[in-house]
Amino acid sequence: MASSSIFIYELSSPEEINIESIYSCLKSYPEDENTYFNLEMISANELLGEYVIVQNAQESYYNPEQRVFEYRIVPKANVISFSITDGFLEIWGNKTSANKLVFELSNLLAPISINSIEVTIDTLLEKLKGYKLKVSKVCFQDFLFTEDIVGNFTVDLSSYGDAFSILQKYNDKISSMTIILYCNNSSIKLRITAKGRVTVYKSRSSMDDGEILFLHQILLNGGEH
Repeated sequence: MASSSIFIYELSSPEEINIESIYSCLKSYPEDENTYFNLEMISANELLGEYVIVQNAQESYYNPEQRVFEYRIVPKANVISFSITDGFLEIWGNKTSANKLVFELSNLLAPISINSIEVTIDTLLEKLKGYKLKVSKVCFQDFLFTEDIVGNFTVDLSSYGDAFSILQKYNDKISSMTIILYCNNSSIKLRITAKGRVTVYKSRSSMDDGEILFLHQILLNGGEH
């Protein structure tokens, strides 16, 4: 199953943020064979893009004639997918890639500032009340087992009757949790850590508009600036 971390940022500016202006700015990026943007305007409020960074890397291959391993330099592309919708920047990938893109966009889009939205477990649990979901693996840290025994442990709550009450009762001890959210006739599996990292066990390209909107509602309303 494909999985990727998702990072969400709020865009703020002294003036109204215009997606078409952002599109024009990024289109004029002085690209070369090493760095460039692939962009698509979905609507007046939504922009999809890829920031491509090409770097040379050494790889080994087997030469059957000489019966030895040899090396060659080949270009490797790091493709960082992102979208900008209604004043929010969404990046799918790893933290290093997200930081690279945010740094580049901060320089290109000034005076627009890009501020990270951190999803906390306690505010997310408050938001999830009333949603249909299944709790899977939960990791607890510094948990008091008895009067003189404290430790970390992981438990699968998928078959427990009232798993959500356990999350609410011990939310300050949760280091990470995996949940399955149900959206109409589909489901979205998420892993959230106490440090605000969110992993989606589904590629963005495989999610329809309804699922993306549902995910945004959960994460944006469950996050703190």
